[in-house]
Amino acid sequence: MRRQVLTALLIIACAASVFVAGCGKDQGDAVVARIGRVNITESELRAKLAELPPFTQQQFGGPEGMIDFLEKLVEEEVLYQAAENAGYEKNPDVVRSLNAVRRRSMIQAYYKEQIEANVEVPEEEVEAYYSEHDEQFQRRSRIKFRHIMTATRSQAAEVKRRILAGEDFASVAREVSTDAGTREAGGLMRSIHGGDELPNIGMDSAFIEALFEWKVGEVTEPLQSSKGWHVLRLEEKEEGGTRPLGDVRDQIVQSLRPAKVRERYESTLEELKRRMNAEINESVFRSRPHTEEELFTMAQETDDPLKRLNFYTELVFSYPEGEHAAEAQFMIGFIHSEELNNEPAAMNAFRRVLEKYPDSDLTESAQWMIDNMGNENPDFDEPGAPSPE
Repeated sequence: MRRQVLTALLIIACAASVFVAGCGKDQGDAVVARIGRVNITESELRAKLAELPPFTQQQFGGPEGMIDFLEKLVEEEVLYQAAENAGYEKNPDVVRSLNAVRRRSMIQAYYKEQIEANVEVPEEEVEAYYSEHDEQFQRRSRIKFRHIMTATRSQAAEVKRRILAGEDFASVAREVSTDAGTREAGGLMRSIHGGDELPNIGMDSAFIEALFEWKVGEVTEPLQSSKGWHVLRLEEKEEGGTRPLGDVRDQIVQSLRPAKVRERYESTLEELKRRMNAEINESVFRSRPHTEEELFTMAQETDDPLKRLNFYTELVFSYPEGEHAAEAQFMIGFIHSEELNNEPAAMNAFRRVLEKYPDSDLTESAQWMIDNMGNENPDFDEPGAPSPE
């Protein structure tokens, strides 16, 4: 079910650009759907399908899948045009949502272009970090080799003779090696580091360390491990040590950049506040113009859920240990849940009842509200005291 919902959201997210583009199709590009004034061409449909994640694209494979995808886009456009014809572009909730999206998009664009894009990490700071944290950039010695394992030393000596005589190492390994794990791969082992062990073929850390004495391309003498005799040829070898600055510069920049972005953000914000004369009147929140009883009474007497929410919030803020604090905290959650349809805020408010007022009679009701959030709830005669029966 979750994947189906995600698929629907992805389709709807990309559909609008499909239909806008559909008004100007290329000559010869087949029109696969018409919805009122909007045409969708085959190339537009395929382009939009290609933008979906791979797991979603798989659901629309083949001709039947393409038709199914197209039907979903048509369904979305039909609903959009119906909403447009009914004047929903002027609906207060729609306007509010569009304004919120516009506001967030503008802030994000400003942050990206005016703050992030103007941040650079000076080279001297990169070099200083590299010098002061060289332990982070140590590279362990590494080798990669092929080996042929035999039961006896004489067999290993014969293997070396054949290889030095010109036979292919991998071919000999496939023919005679007793190591089933690498035989079919021509004896090729994965890369290993100094101090590693390969217990499956009897090579302890001392055995591995000794291999670093050999040169790349060199065929070793028969070497004994706890599992048998080996002839090896080093394929790759990389000495340990500190990685060059050029190899880790980008890593260092990415490590230092967030702090630089934060500094730029804070300085820009302070300058903007100064330029716009931004002020906060803290006295409104720090004073106590009403008693606890006054706040509780005002909350109960008003029909406006936002005003009630403000009164209950002020009560909890000003009198966190007061006689009505637990009930006010519960009502904050109840108003968010039942009147404002803000489930995340409601969940947080009910959890605070459990955390701050564990001995309250309302903890059971708060837990019930959390457990049943989103379900069809019964009407409550007394909103502060729901009955989960």
